[in-house]
Amino acid sequence: MQFGKEFVRRNSFYKCVINEEETALDSADVFELAFKGKASAIDHRSQKSPEQLSFRDENGASPLHYASAGGNVDIIRLIVSVVGPEELNVQDEQGRTPLHWAVEQNQQQSCVLLLELGADPNILNNAMMGPLHLAVTKRYNHLVEVLFQSCDKTDANLEGDLGNTPVMMACCTNNCQAIQFLFKHGAKMCIQNKLGHYAIHTVAFAGAKEAMEMVLEIGEELGISTSVHINYLDKTKSTPLHLSVRGGNIEVIKLCIIKGARVDQQQCDKSTALHFACTQGALEAVKIMLSSYNKVEDIINIRDGANQTPLHRSSLIHCYLDLICLGKGAEIDCTDCKGLSPLLLASKCCAWKTVAFLLSVGADFRIKDEAGRNFLHFVVLQPKGLKNLPETILQMQNTEMLSDEDVEGCTPLHYACKLGIHDSVKNMLGLNIFVGQKSREKKSALHFAAEYGRINTCKRLLETLTDSKMLNDWDEKGLTPLHLASRAGHTQVVELLLRSGALFQSDYKGWSCLHHAVAEGYTQTIKILLSANVKLLDETNEDGNTALHIAAQVGHVGAVLLLLERGAEITLNNADNSFLHEAVPFEYPTDIVFYSDRKAYGSKVHLLNLAVYLLGLLPLTYLILNLRPKQDVFGNSTSVIMVPVSFREVDSLLNYFTDFSNLADWCAAISSLVFVIPMCFNLENTWQWEAGAFAILTSWIGFLLYFQRFERIGIYVVMFGGIVRTLVCIMILFIFLLLAFGLAFYALMLHQDEFSSISLALAQTFVMTVGELNYQSIFLNAYENNRMAFPGVTYFIFVLFVLFMPILLMNLMIGLAVGDIAEVQRNAELKRIAMQIDLHTALEEKLPYWFLKRVDKPSITIYPNKCKIQNTVRTRLNLCSRQGGPLERELHKQKNRLKTMSCLLEKQHNLLKLIIQKMEITSEADEYDGPHNPRALKQPTSSSSQKSKWCNCVIISSNVFRRLN
Repeated sequence: MQFGKEFVRRNSFYKCVINEEETALDSADVFELAFKGKASAIDHRSQKSPEQLSFRDENGASPLHYASAGGNVDIIRLIVSVVGPEELNVQDEQGRTPLHWAVEQNQQQSCVLLLELGADPNILNNAMMGPLHLAVTKRYNHLVEVLFQSCDKTDANLEGDLGNTPVMMACCTNNCQAIQFLFKHGAKMCIQNKLGHYAIHTVAFAGAKEAMEMVLEIGEELGISTSVHINYLDKTKSTPLHLSVRGGNIEVIKLCIIKGARVDQQQCDKSTALHFACTQGALEAVKIMLSSYNKVEDIINIRDGANQTPLHRSSLIHCYLDLICLGKGAEIDCTDCKGLSPLLLASKCCAWKTVAFLLSVGADFRIKDEAGRNFLHFVVLQPKGLKNLPETILQMQNTEMLSDEDVEGCTPLHYACKLGIHDSVKNMLGLNIFVGQKSREKKSALHFAAEYGRINTCKRLLETLTDSKMLNDWDEKGLTPLHLASRAGHTQVVELLLRSGALFQSDYKGWSCLHHAVAEGYTQTIKILLSANVKLLDETNEDGNTALHIAAQVGHVGAVLLLLERGAEITLNNADNSFLHEAVPFEYPTDIVFYSDRKAYGSKVHLLNLAVYLLGLLPLTYLILNLRPKQDVFGNSTSVIMVPVSFREVDSLLNYFTDFSNLADWCAAISSLVFVIPMCFNLENTWQWEAGAFAILTSWIGFLLYFQRFERIGIYVVMFGGIVRTLVCIMILFIFLLLAFGLAFYALMLHQDEFSSISLALAQTFVMTVGELNYQSIFLNAYENNRMAFPGVTYFIFVLFVLFMPILLMNLMIGLAVGDIAEVQRNAELKRIAMQIDLHTALEEKLPYWFLKRVDKPSITIYPNKCKIQNTVRTRLNLCSRQGGPLERELHKQKNRLKTMSCLLEKQHNLLKLIIQKMEITSEADEYDGPHNPRALKQPTSSSSQKSKWCNCVIISSNVFRRLN
């Protein structure tokens, strides 16, 4: 504990002679004075400013804390007399009282005085430790006695951290004297902490033999027999013997056994203390427990929650423990809940000494787990594989065990080929096992090695082949090793199989190895296959699809380009689709036909239709802007204007009038005629201008609807129409609420002109709905001038109106509009295309054949890289675009350098491997025979489940159309 600060004089200038000793005392720190016992200085301070004795330092401690830690009883009395007794229990930032400080500094006199003055001995600090806990833990036993003798309030069973009492703390520190003091002053042995531990459990885990003997003696004095006390159970049903084994103190374990601890007692997971000892490899503890039990066969084979015996636990740690267990009658071939015997469990956990020992004493190596695997399956799965077993063990075992199958029909050889442990493969091949054995999926060892890219394993398997049957054998789907290697993109394996004489066969669906390579997009594999057999390029499967069709379906642009460069023919499959049809999703072939029609004549017809519409719309707008209702129109020379009338034939009357654009055209035409005809006869009527207003409104709305036929603007027009439909649907709810509040205000606001009639009341309510409440002019002024007939009900309905209409209803409409925009935006493009296709279909039926023959084109050539004016302008405006060219070229250079470095590293790696093999050096790198392509580690997926990337494939359509032309 550090005290004090650096002291300086407060005044550097003196005008008179002063007492230097008093000045030094005045400037001294009150905390340091209290700790050093400067009683006179403290008294002087208290007389000048008593509040200094209540100061707190940076850690929240008071001068009383420092005085208690220093053992200065006079200062303690002085501070308590000045400040008051409430200062005795003040806590610092760590929750410590002056009594805590006195105990920590072993100040007996301070403890006695503080207790006499009324300090509370049962306050816990932030660490949940009371003064009694601290005294017991620090073995200040004289302070333990002081705490009980000087205060009657000291609780001998005060619970601290995790509910531990002072007795438990004394047991942890093997403080026998403190246990005796605590017991004399009422400490109980039957209290449990939050873990459910009694004092006997705590002392057992701490390994305190003397404290355990004292606890048992005290239990005898309290009437608890030793045999019952030593077998107390905590919340997990663990006895002191369980905890003593966990603690690892042999003397305490012996004491527990001597005092009658039950070795067969099982805790919640049914584990006994013997299970714990075998798990830890505690050889002496196992000997003690087994020697103390009369019927050893009753506990040596006892099962835990996982149905494991102590032999299962010991087989992972110590082979000598297995010998002891077997010597006491343990079952060597018992299995747990997963069907694992001690031999299988040791093989699974790489306990090779135990494996060798169990096999030497006659363990059954034919036992299989619930997955049908014997111990050799597990051995092969571990690093170094069969190298972990001595040669004598492999020689004495029956070679038929190497052909045992698991539930999937896989043998240890299949496991080794799948993982690429080629040394294990070499060892098993040396035992003359049958290499062509297949799994339930009818896959041989070569299938697994080729599928997972194990090049060295494939070499060892191919060296042992006497015929080419296994090289070209099928699995249950008709896939050969060449198919699997091509599908996973293992180029080295593909080259090895081709050099070994693999045939270019098709699977049961007619897919060749090129189909599988193309489906996954492995261009290097495609090049190898085509260099070996160019006829694969146009070979078809049962659906008539070539490799080009498959590449277009899954959207691998690189594969499509490579196949086209190699001369792939553009053919039709059984569904009369070319590869371009497969590249475009099935929703869009009609769009491509429409695109060609739009490029041919569609856009021109749309523009012509729009121009004709403007011939009627612009004169009508001119009349509305320049004529006035009272103006003399007799002098006007008004001619027949172009009226926007739809010239489309009515195929279906119902469908015709359900289209809003047709309704807008008819309304604009009729209202325009009603507006224009009276002008021709010099008639003046008010309804004429009402019709004109309606005509100009519907005409411009119709003009807006015409824009939905265009590509860029049309999508927003369609979205606007969708939002209008949502508004129409919600108008039903809006009308009823408007009527409800409008009629209510009409009945209550008797003296307001805004609500003098039902129509005005509804109009004012509608305006208030959008936020124009006019609260002061309508409601507040009427209330203050006593013109409101029913103020209470009126204000109640007004509050309901504000909550329902401007807040709730408006927010509901906004939310529906936003949600509808998101939904409409997803489908607006398709709706626009569907509408345009309908328009073009109807237009084609009306156009003459000679016109269609002139404008129709069999194909369109698209030049995506052609320089366009808009692209040039956009590039000029974009400042960052100038950096794109050099940056892309630099990235391309870096990619080429990385490829070159990768090839060099691979060659050096192969060269080092050859050098190591020649020098007969074994390295850990040789144990891993993995693929160079990380994607090959993933489970191969069928091409149908891949997400297509049609857009990139459609871009290359320009090359195709050039070839067609």
